[in-house]
Amino acid sequence: MGRSNTRFLGGLFLTALLITLLALPDASEAQKGKGKGKGKKADAAETAPAPPAAPADDAQAKAKEHYTNGKALYEKGSYADAMVEFQTAYDIKPHPSVLKSIGECKVQINDLPGAIAVFEKYVADPAATKKDEVAAKITELKAMMAKLDLSSVPTGAGITIDGAVTDKVTPATLDLTPGEHTLVLNAEGFEPLEKPLTLAKGEKKSLAIDFDKEGRSTAAGAEPALVDPFADEGAVPAEGGEIEDEKEGPPAAFWIAAAVAGVGLVSGTVFGTMALGDEDDFNQKAKSTSATEGDLQDIKDSGERNAIIADVSFGVAAAAAVVGVIILLTDRKKGERAEADTAKARVNVVPVASGNAVGMSTAVSF
Repeated sequence: MGRSNTRFLGGLFLTALLITLLALPDASEAQKGKGKGKGKKADAAETAPAPPAAPADDAQAKAKEHYTNGKALYEKGSYADAMVEFQTAYDIKPHPSVLKSIGECKVQINDLPGAIAVFEKYVADPAATKKDEVAAKITELKAMMAKLDLSSVPTGAGITIDGAVTDKVTPATLDLTPGEHTLVLNAEGFEPLEKPLTLAKGEKKSLAIDFDKEGRSTAAGAEPALVDPFADEGAVPAEGGEIEDEKEGPPAAFWIAAAVAGVGLVSGTVFGTMALGDEDDFNQKAKSTSATEGDLQDIKDSGERNAIIADVSFGVAAAAAVVGVIILLTDRKKGERAEADTAKARVNVVPVASGNAVGMSTAVSF
């Protein structure tokens, strides 16, 4: 039994030792794995990119740039341009200090109402740090403003100052910048009434406008004066106070008669020439043995026809010439008398033909 126990214990010991040896490689590998994991984390920490830096405030940079430009312009005395730069900076990045700079520019260009409005906006800003200083500035500017008490008859007239239409009507109290102004009032039924105005610093002035006395009515019922279209614009007053007619040349009837006479004269000349040509042709054909009686008769008829037309044309020309002379002789006054004389004058032109003779009969009646 002693040996058996000894062998049993020895076998148990060997078994435990073998189990321990088999377990040792797994533990070492675990340790290696842990070491490798830590190395990877360390490498990752070393190679990881740094977080990106916060982007710069572009609006802040642009606003600062415009403000710097405005400050340089202000120091040069370019207050209007400086105000534009300051306003741009404020629009990009609102800040009460920029409002203060805008207000100072308005003071320099004598826009006191605008400066007061901007300074009041500054005081109302919770972030403003110089409220007491700016409030005192507002009081000072208001004391510099001129006041105008404006009234009109009738009341309710619209008010325009220096070309800018206001939302006020008379009677009204206006706060104006000291200096020269142009005031325009618009009342219903009257043309606009313009008034130049000069105000001193801190001045209080009253102005009353009476449109009935100073204005010009444009009432709807008023009609413009009628112009007589038949009036003789060329008439001039004589020494005795009467109106004499100023001659401007022959009347239109004369020129019509002259035109008819001219046409008749030209027509008579043309057809007379053709009649003479026919006469020459007839004489030549009559001497020729080859001419037939029919040819001679055609030439004779053509010549007679042209001669008749020529005589009638000359007669019309003569009659028109007579009428033109009569018109000139009877045209002593224009207007009604000239029309009466023309209406009374009657010319009758009657062509007369008998046998181989052709003529004109003209009768003139008054």
